[in-house]
Amino acid sequence: MAVSIRALRYCLAAMERRSIAGAAAALSVAPSAIGAALDSVEATLGLTLVHRRRARGLEPTPAGRDFARRAGMVLEEYDGLLNFGAELGGGFAGALRIGYYAPVAPAFLPTILAPLLAGHPGLTAHLTECDTQAARGGLLDGTFDAILFLAGEMQAGIDTVPLIEAAPYLLVPEGDPLDAAGPVPLAALDGRAVVMLDLPVVRAYYDALFEEAGIAPRTVATGTTHEMVRSLVGAGIGPALLNMRPMTAHTYGGGTVRAVPLDPPLRPLSLVRGTLGARRRVVQTFVEACADFFASEAARGMAVGGRGGYAAPHLVSGERP
Repeated sequence: MAVSIRALRYCLAAMERRSIAGAAAALSVAPSAIGAALDSVEATLGLTLVHRRRARGLEPTPAGRDFARRAGMVLEEYDGLLNFGAELGGGFAGALRIGYYAPVAPAFLPTILAPLLAGHPGLTAHLTECDTQAARGGLLDGTFDAILFLAGEMQAGIDTVPLIEAAPYLLVPEGDPLDAAGPVPLAALDGRAVVMLDLPVVRAYYDALFEEAGIAPRTVATGTTHEMVRSLVGAGIGPALLNMRPMTAHTYGGGTVRAVPLDPPLRPLSLVRGTLGARRRVVQTFVEACADFFASEAARGMAVGGRGGYAAPHLVSGERP
């Protein structure tokens, strides 16, 4: 017995929402129709796609997660054909789901996505900020189509491509003596009150840099978002060590901050893009848009260089894997 497009759509909605009732509400159908579709597809395939947990809803099995990814690709292609030949015209429909652990992602993700969304009215983008573990897990279980995260321990099954390597720099308030000094050594922070970006991977990386330099700054404030750290610095609380900068020198609090390069330059952090092997066309287009952006002058402006001031970072993305 063949599996209908409607049954695929009902199954995918239930698995994405982890709920038969949630899928029924989203699709404006009876819950019994969702349940029957799940039963029918499982029987046809001879697979268990979900575990039904009375208290926790639906939990996709590994086979169910693989099925959901492929079903999503089939439905996207099917919807494209119905959308006035969108397949031939290059149009996309549905959702592009991106998970990111990149403190400065708001500075570049909207720029990458804006042309894609403007050119494809049937497409929606869903961006989720999370830690590296959640991003990688979400990609593997089908929650995300693509992820951006700071390089570290890679995970089997995920195709990764480094996008940019950015060395650390000092962020100081406008008028700070360090701003006028030009490139400065990290030792300039020894004993000084500083603001720290307190995130997994990042905090350990900064602490290691201080230890390697044999210095002991005094942490007087921490923030778990890039903008909170920038606003703390802009308020004059102290300088901070960061790696990538947004496109503005102004903070949410109204302060003005300056990026001061370090001399000598220190080891960088690497931002990585992750996808799975079988990509929907919209995901491949997003991958290519990321490559184009991180090969651009705009991306170069997001990293602060060494002796030359705002020198080009190490851009490593020109390919389209």
